[in-house]
Amino acid sequence: MMMASAQKPLALKRRASDLAGRRDRAIGGKQTADIPLADNWLTPLVDLRVLPRMGMKAQGGGPHQSKTMMLAELTRLLAAGAADRADDAILRDNLLGKPSIRARKAALYRLRQLYGIGESWPICIALRQLWERDPAGRPMLALLCALARDPTLRDGAAAVLDAVLGERVRWPAIAATFEARNPGRLNEKMAKSLAQHAASTWTQAGFLKGAVRKERVRAKTTPAVAAYAALMASLCGFGGVRLVESRWLDVLDRPVEDRIALLRQAEGLGLARVRNVGDVMEIDTRGPLRRTLGVPELVER
Repeated sequence: MMMASAQKPLALKRRASDLAGRRDRAIGGKQTADIPLADNWLTPLVDLRVLPRMGMKAQGGGPHQSKTMMLAELTRLLAAGAADRADDAILRDNLLGKPSIRARKAALYRLRQLYGIGESWPICIALRQLWERDPAGRPMLALLCALARDPTLRDGAAAVLDAVLGERVRWPAIAATFEARNPGRLNEKMAKSLAQHAASTWTQAGFLKGAVRKERVRAKTTPAVAAYAALMASLCGFGGVRLVESRWLDVLDRPVEDRIALLRQAEGLGLARVRNVGDVMEIDTRGPLRRTLGVPELVER
């Protein structure tokens, strides 16, 4: 159960206060009753009824309180072609090599939370389809799905995404970023656990290097990753240039002009459609991904 700490470290409070003034830059400082703190991953126009049907989670807790993105486990499961029989593969056959039944159940539960394993959420089906097509993009594809399904990972992401290359990123920075968006939600111990798990996830995805002394590095991305990021952004209410400049496309770790170039490359793979009509840019990934990947649920009728 999440509890507020009676006393947080002074440095954490100060950093959270500094970050609070910057948290609404992506959507012009607007706030709504449905989207607290002018969430820069979601726009005020997002239909919060659609997100859960797609497999996304707008608010609340997530598995990073106790686990990382579990990239190695996901990779092993998908390499075995066992996503559709995950219960048997993980619990009965111990595909993941866990030491106890309890650990097997915990792994299955967390993989369902992060990636919808054994379920039929459209963004999770799209992940598995793109996984087969784009081995080089797998860490980033997994990260995007985890971000879509774990709001706690999103709420600390600015500490990593906004860090300059070569900068050291410590877990207190991630904890402070989360605190700025969720004042008093976690006590010190829980904030540290969440931040350390998140730091490991960003390392697995290629944004940080180092076991203890973590340093910001350039992540490796692909056109398929760009299409998947644009899918998430469109589901969250972004379109046109604002989609390209959104937090979801920040995950590509490239400047805006390179993001557009990646989406145009994705268009050549049948994963996106990019059009310029005068000064207006139109970007569609839901339709192309629906057709190319065979996931009709991506486009609601």
